Amino acid sequence: MDITPTQDVSKLRVTRRFKASRQRVYRAWTEPELIMKWLADADYNMRVVQLDLEVGGRYRYEGEMPGGSWAIYGEYLEVRPPERLVYTWKWDEMPGHPGAGNTVVTVDFREQGAETEIVLTHEGFTNETDRKEHNRGWLGCFDKLAGLV
Repeated sequence: MDITPTQDVSKLRVTRRFKASRQRVYRAWTEPELIMKWLADADYNMRVVQLDLEVGGRYRYEGEMPGGSWAIYGEYLEVRPPERLVYTWKWDEMPGHPGAGNTVVTVDFREQGAETEIVLTHEGFTNETDRKEHNRGWLGCFDKLAGLV
């Protein structure tokens, strides 16, 4: 896994290869029953409330965790199966965890023979703390995704 260091606190980039076809990895990002298996920790009791996978379509994920409930939601800006997803990302504020405001996630799915490389860019952070927390979160999600695909 490659984490691109940057002086820019507004952006993070994570690159990782998965031992699965691009179609299979893309499906894990776009099918509710698969998303729920890797996007949040098991004790977060996650559910996909809305998923309109088209440009202008909206998504919403909700769950509970120790200390309260949470929600992530946004709008799809680009949908190119099985190559690319671009969407806005916003957290509802939770006690002890302020929302990170409106950010944008770009996920490129690159075919590498029998494997798939994901290049994830998450940008629009306003401070280093939010960027670091999301970087840690994406790394954990990628570990779970590797076990799923």
